[in-house]
Amino acid sequence: MLGRMLALTFLGTTIAGPASLAQVPTVQPAIPCHDYKEIARQLGNRYEEAPVSLGMQSNGNVLQVFASKDKESWTILSVSPEGTGCILAAGRRWEDMPIERDGPEA
Repeated sequence: MLGRMLALTFLGTTIAGPASLAQVPTVQPAIPCHDYKEIARQLGNRYEEAPVSLGMQSNGNVLQVFASKDKESWTILSVSPEGTGCILAAGRRWEDMPIERDGPEA
């Protein structure tokens, strides 16, 4: 799809001439989104990842981190209240950070 969009942009600039170059739109990569339950199932089956943390975003979505038990792979999702999950990032070697607390320990 990106190749097709770039080809159409190139075709449009060659037909319209150099004056249209200032008006060429930028192409943003698409964020992969799908049904949350299906994404979670696929992450579990393919990468042995499970949810390890989550938090509420200011837009009402839930930000959720999946990681494998050996911490070799991880995926971050944004999940809408309607149940759509979008993959924001994925990578290798997840590390948990200790939570530092203010004040004396009990």
